[in-house]
Amino acid sequence: MTPGTFPPGSRWAKGKATSLAFTFLAMLSIVLVACGTTQGNSGTRKLTAICSVGGSFTQNMSPFSPNVNCGVDGLVYENLAYVNGVTGQETPMLSTGHQYSADNMTLTFTIRQGVKWSDDKAFSANDVAFTFNLLKQYPAADSSGLWQHFSSVTAPDANTVVMKFTDAAPTLLPFIEQTYIVPEHLWSSVGDPTKYVNPNPVGTGPMKLKSFDAQVIKYVKNPTFWQADKVKVDELDYPVVNSNDTALLKMASHQADWTGIFNAALQTAFVAKDPEHNHVYMVPVVPVQIVPNLKNPLLAQLPVRQAISVALDRQQMSTAGEAGLEQPASPTGLMPGQEKYLDAQYNGKLPEFPAANAAQADQILEGAGFKKGSDGIYADAKGNKLNFKVTVPGDYSDYVQDLQIAQQNLQAAGIGLTLNKVSDDDFRSDRASHNFDLTMTGGFFGPTPYYYLEPLLNSSHINGTGATNWAGWNDPATDQLLKQYASTSDSAAQVQAIQGLTKIMAEQLPVIPVLDAIQFFEYTTVNWTGWPTPENPYAIGSAYQLAAGDNEQVILHLTPA
Repeated sequence: MTPGTFPPGSRWAKGKATSLAFTFLAMLSIVLVACGTTQGNSGTRKLTAICSVGGSFTQNMSPFSPNVNCGVDGLVYENLAYVNGVTGQETPMLSTGHQYSADNMTLTFTIRQGVKWSDDKAFSANDVAFTFNLLKQYPAADSSGLWQHFSSVTAPDANTVVMKFTDAAPTLLPFIEQTYIVPEHLWSSVGDPTKYVNPNPVGTGPMKLKSFDAQVIKYVKNPTFWQADKVKVDELDYPVVNSNDTALLKMASHQADWTGIFNAALQTAFVAKDPEHNHVYMVPVVPVQIVPNLKNPLLAQLPVRQAISVALDRQQMSTAGEAGLEQPASPTGLMPGQEKYLDAQYNGKLPEFPAANAAQADQILEGAGFKKGSDGIYADAKGNKLNFKVTVPGDYSDYVQDLQIAQQNLQAAGIGLTLNKVSDDDFRSDRASHNFDLTMTGGFFGPTPYYYLEPLLNSSHINGTGATNWAGWNDPATDQLLKQYASTSDSAAQVQAIQGLTKIMAEQLPVIPVLDAIQFFEYTTVNWTGWPTPENPYAIGSAYQLAAGDNEQVILHLTPA
């Protein structure tokens, strides 16, 4: 099984970041309030979040539904542990810890005691075992494919859950930990959990449903929550607004506190209106890369990929193509905060690509035996010219602009580049079937770099349904390092494997990282403080669900301004 990914956010939901086994997608929602104060007339401390733009809500409160409403995941239903989608740091939630057997064939969770459901019934290990067995009974709810590897899940006592595997699969741990747990006493008779609308959700989380309306969903503090003393939010409202522009107006006028939208006017129409309180945190989550089709005999040559890479002006792409919102990527494919995965040669600092250098590209190609023709384009000894098409969805306006910059960069380096604009569906089809010379695409992300690198580089994913090794990278050393990571629960051995993989990324360029794709997150501190920041990235922070439980971590950190 290919490990799943944490779900893409609004900035690149059309395919820039790709989701496999996880289905935590929740679209942006927006919020309307009558006033910009934290407290209403009754003294209620209210938080207004924007998580849906346009349309209306459809009542769907099942955490197993792909169309679950905002606020259900994490705020009503909790998981065994929160795993930060970028840093990988774990926070125990409904479990207090876990232990693998020596052969990684058994995983035992210690279940937290003293927890209650919001209907005041006791929570126990039986609810956890029931939830996982529900996924076995209804495979459509098993979006992470856990039962492809489980042989049994049992609760030998009220404090313990034991999971046995058919094969050692330590890389499933984050997906096991982030499965939302539901109460056996209410869900044992609901049938398919993906089809159950769950009109009166009962969870263990910090909030419970107050009211549902097609235009606004309201939650209130759950008094039975096991960390109730940490919850300062009395009411959380998710109304609908009609556009991102309206959302931005609501945020700028402090009628909403929290969102995660893309708008070209974020700086001028939001931050500049009140720079002391209005903030945008662009959370880097995964590289955007130019992928070479390694079945092309020219692109299969490392000097050609090196020449393409050194010729690219990533800073211009960042500034002109992405309005300065996405920063140039690291050659290693790592994100800020993932420095522990670097090979020792980098001295703990993420390496950067040098400035664009057409002359260096010339040196690389000439050193590899390529000759520049009268048309200014290099060719090999057989006359095969370095002319390539780059496939891109025509409606990805930022990618198109990035690639127009790349076109100019490569022309100066003696490499021809033609943009091949296609539909979104054709893009995905061409990408999976290797029907391109070059393509620009986002990748996968998860709690460690493995969840980015494995789908992209494992030779087992070159062909077949759901192929994700779009470049066609087939390298025994890469496969061995991926296998090393996946076959152990020893974090030191996993770090060593990633160090080797990032060295391969930087030196052999199986793909060519360009920019760091981001997750949008906007907030104002007029009413609430304690939001995630670059200095304290305790969660990704966007107002809709990403890594499971993100929203809950935000709620547990907020305090009235």
